Amino acid sequence: MPTPFDLKNSVLEQGLNALKRNNFLEAEAFFAQVISIDENDATAWAKLGLTWLKMGRFNEAANALTMANTLNPSADILHDLGLAQIQSGNEKAGFTTLEQSYRLKPEESIARLLGDAYYGLKDYQKSAYYYLKTYQTNKKDEQLQSNLSIALYRNGDIDQALGILVPLVIKRPTNKQYIHNLTDFYRRFPQHVFNTEAKKAIEICLKQDKLKFLNLRSAWSSLLLLDPDLEKLREFAKFSGEDKDRTVFLKDISKTLGSFYLCSGLIHSMASGIALENILTNLRKYFLMNWEEYENWTDDVLKFLAALAVQCWFNDFVYYITEPEKEKLAALKNELEKSLAAAEHKLPDAKAKLLALYCCFDPLYSIYQSDEKLPFSKSVLYILKPLVLHQLTNPRTEAALIPTIKSFTEIEDATSKEVQKMYEQRPYPRWTSANEEILSLEQRALGKGIEILVAGCGTGQEAAFYANMVPEAHITAVDLSRTSLAYAMRQADELGYLSRIDFLHGDLMQVGKLDKKFDFITSSGVLHHLKNPDKGLEAIRACLKPGGRMSLSLYSKPARDFVLNPASEYIREKGYTSSLDDIRQFRRDLFTMTMDNPIMRCTTAADFFNLAECNDLLFHVQEHRYTLKEFKEFGSSHNLEPFHLFLTPEKIKAFREMFPDKDLLDFDALAGFEEKFPNAFVEMYKVYFRPEGETSPHPLDPLIFMGAI
Repeated sequence: MPTPFDLKNSVLEQGLNALKRNNFLEAEAFFAQVISIDENDATAWAKLGLTWLKMGRFNEAANALTMANTLNPSADILHDLGLAQIQSGNEKAGFTTLEQSYRLKPEESIARLLGDAYYGLKDYQKSAYYYLKTYQTNKKDEQLQSNLSIALYRNGDIDQALGILVPLVIKRPTNKQYIHNLTDFYRRFPQHVFNTEAKKAIEICLKQDKLKFLNLRSAWSSLLLLDPDLEKLREFAKFSGEDKDRTVFLKDISKTLGSFYLCSGLIHSMASGIALENILTNLRKYFLMNWEEYENWTDDVLKFLAALAVQCWFNDFVYYITEPEKEKLAALKNELEKSLAAAEHKLPDAKAKLLALYCCFDPLYSIYQSDEKLPFSKSVLYILKPLVLHQLTNPRTEAALIPTIKSFTEIEDATSKEVQKMYEQRPYPRWTSANEEILSLEQRALGKGIEILVAGCGTGQEAAFYANMVPEAHITAVDLSRTSLAYAMRQADELGYLSRIDFLHGDLMQVGKLDKKFDFITSSGVLHHLKNPDKGLEAIRACLKPGGRMSLSLYSKPARDFVLNPASEYIREKGYTSSLDDIRQFRRDLFTMTMDNPIMRCTTAADFFNLAECNDLLFHVQEHRYTLKEFKEFGSSHNLEPFHLFLTPEKIKAFREMFPDKDLLDFDALAGFEEKFPNAFVEMYKVYFRPEGETSPHPLDPLIFMGAI
């Protein structure tokens, strides 16, 4: 006769078999029968919980598994209990339970599950931890590597993120998402040691059509200074064009001059840092001072000079020119003008080297006004194509666009007129391309029917950014500079965004004359250049729909005071103005100073290495600066409350380490953080506002909170 123990085991076996067959109703009955025989049978409770979990009865499953875990804790029971808790809506408890399961039984599947879970919750510290645990035993899963790199980056561990993503980009050089992520990661991040893989990955990026190449400037520039293959080039460039005692000769560096990494970087990105600028200015000077020897120069020299000319165009010819160079440049210009005037058909290809050299100092349109193609062979014109595009074709296109720009007001305020004059003279900032984001259908739908106002759009980079990230939205972009607007329109047309952006000329303080309300308004680096920023905010605030959102970016007083005041004081002492010669001379002065001089702090800003941007940085005709408390009060005076603040991942990490229990919107804590790191907001504060008391969700909130806009 079977004992109760035998009966219980028999019924339990039948339940297990039913569960294997996915016959959940039978399994449920068998396990319940076991429990009626022995209510302390942990296995029966665990399997009943698993059965209910598979049936979708998550609350009951959690209760049964909790009982099983009380009777006999195990990693498997905790795993199922964690899933049941998550499915029943108790995510926090569920993840905690899964972590307990992992500690008892560190399986790859649980680590991956936890990595994915915390990734979805935007807890990137825990996500990165569990992804790394998974990666240690699974180095072939590309999606895992991609997610891990993003989690590491968003947790502020940028060097580790790059260590994961760089090999992935090299392995999949056609994957646009990997490439876009890499350019985002590299923003503001220089290489401190030479890395062959990093160079390969950047070269892959430089081969793209649509990419925010400017994000690569720090990494590209630093690798140029570290690359052992470029040692001879750096040695050659230590000497100016007037020096004769060279240990390295032009023939030793010709192929290096024509290298893809160097030339493509000069065309697409921006050189950053005094050391690299010294190299480029010395090379330029060498070729100018020895231009009569041009027939002996190789085709690689032409590639380099054509690329350097594009670089000089985008930095607004900021490089210093000595008096001997000016004399040589005048002679070179005379030679070129005679050659171009006498050219009936084609000029010798060697003459193209002289033309490219001249265009490293002055734009092509200053010496060539013909509508005909330049008189060189097809092979040479191919090399000159980027130069011709930027220094001739694009300026002509922009000039033709200026009369077509619609105005909603003229500029009447005296201060605004001065600002307008400044930006008409030097469009700011010059940019070439932007990332073409890969968006999900859900992300695309977020902007459906949304009206966005870019209040002070400049050359259109921000307007293009929103057209990219919120493709279903309609954008109105206004600015006081027609020159900047023409640049913006041309760029938007090339990127395919022009049909979704209305570019309008007018006074920001009279934007109400548009007679239109907007769901989202962004004003980045504009209000602090008005004579009365309060009136500017009042004007754009009146255009915000009820429940709308606003992104405002203003200068940080602590950051600007720390980074720029020593240089500004030096400028006042010297009596320098915003003229081309004075800005060049001011910058040249700094090149003789040691890096521990407080004046040199301004050179840590990327803007220092571009004429228009340096002008904006240190020579602006009108500027206001704010503390965080003043910024908050500025919004509050117009019934706006902050609900989010943008910080880069590495700064969020530093803030969390300093204030682990504080929210990012704790302005007292932020002030303490800024006191310790005075240059933390050197690029501006960026705060998102909504009407005071507004609690309803906004379509663009998900993009705001994920740092996408």
